[in-house]
Amino acid sequence: MFKYDCRKCPIRNRCIDQSDNSPSIKAMVRNAFAARTDTHATWGLLQINCLLIKADEERARKNSGQEESMLARRLRQIREAKEGPPPSPPQSAPKRPDYLRPVSSAAAEPPPAAKQKPPQSPSQPDSRWETSSLGHLAEKPAWTAPMMDETRPDVIGMVEALPKNLPSKKATAPQGRPYWLVLSSSNRHIALPVTGELVLGRFDPNLGLPPDVDLAYEDSGARVISRRHAKIVGQNGQHTIEDLGSRHGVFLNGEQIQFSPSRPLQHGDQITLGNVRFYYEAVPVERLIVSANPQLQHILMTPNGEQFLIAPPQEITIGRSDRYVDFIPELDLNSMGEVAVRVSRRHAVITWRNGLPYVEDLGSGFGTRLNGEMLLLGQAVALKPGDHIWLGGCVLAYDIMV
Repeated sequence: MFKYDCRKCPIRNRCIDQSDNSPSIKAMVRNAFAARTDTHATWGLLQINCLLIKADEERARKNSGQEESMLARRLRQIREAKEGPPPSPPQSAPKRPDYLRPVSSAAAEPPPAAKQKPPQSPSQPDSRWETSSLGHLAEKPAWTAPMMDETRPDVIGMVEALPKNLPSKKATAPQGRPYWLVLSSSNRHIALPVTGELVLGRFDPNLGLPPDVDLAYEDSGARVISRRHAKIVGQNGQHTIEDLGSRHGVFLNGEQIQFSPSRPLQHGDQITLGNVRFYYEAVPVERLIVSANPQLQHILMTPNGEQFLIAPPQEITIGRSDRYVDFIPELDLNSMGEVAVRVSRRHAVITWRNGLPYVEDLGSGFGTRLNGEMLLLGQAVALKPGDHIWLGGCVLAYDIMV
């Protein structure tokens, strides 16, 4: 969760100037704030080296008299997750201006009715599909469960950043059927998040913000797809599209979209990015009900268009081979070239439950996203046709064939 509001911060430019980013990234971030097109990923780049956060940490170290080590911090977090945080004496803190107040202050305090520790639930068997590898998520108080689902970590470039979407105060049920994008040339499907955002673009090893969906293969070397070309935002099943400052623009039903604001999408809309054409359609009912049919073929498509067939019950480890440690994963992405430079040796694994595939991150350095949402360590999520698995910038597309 973001601690401070970067858009209102009066020392934002100092954070940009003193960050470790390249001059081009600094200029891109500064221009994004000037044009008010900054995203949560942009905030994450700044809050890595936020001067206000550093001042808070320095003040906390001075008050405690000693600096807490990384190991001690992790042990304390696990202990607090099991037993609850220790009670702290009330302190009167000076009131800060709006732009200096932590954004997460309202969510940091549990609701009054939930402050009492809930009764212990009967013991349940461990499940790698529902619990974290640390084994303590299921023991947290009930009031922390929704927050755990909403505050997923994100990874940008070389560092861990903050979630793309700030959690809403009141969650609403998704409405209607899910939607996806259908490419007219290859009939490839791109599933869209019900609530969240998805960035379409072209991978560039020199840019620290790889897109969620890589269109370099469809672009066919024409270079008309920008690195971060367009963004589709979902809110309770309703989607909008906006141009992220692309060179060749975004066209909706033949009409070019301006740089801002975003435009709502309707069933059957035609979207054109460069020479790539999509259709915005509702996912057919038969694709929503995917059973463990042995006649189904499960396919993973790589960024260069190569297709891999996967089938139960074999687990598929996805990563990069390393001859120095004599390791070769089941799905080796070394042949992808620069697009796989951020892929770990053992990045993710696909397992099977009742004949259906599940993807799980294996503690990779840059994380694993599914349709733009970061997976927690130890969290396995079922794959659906049109899903895109982001492995540090190398994107695999999942689909089925009969």
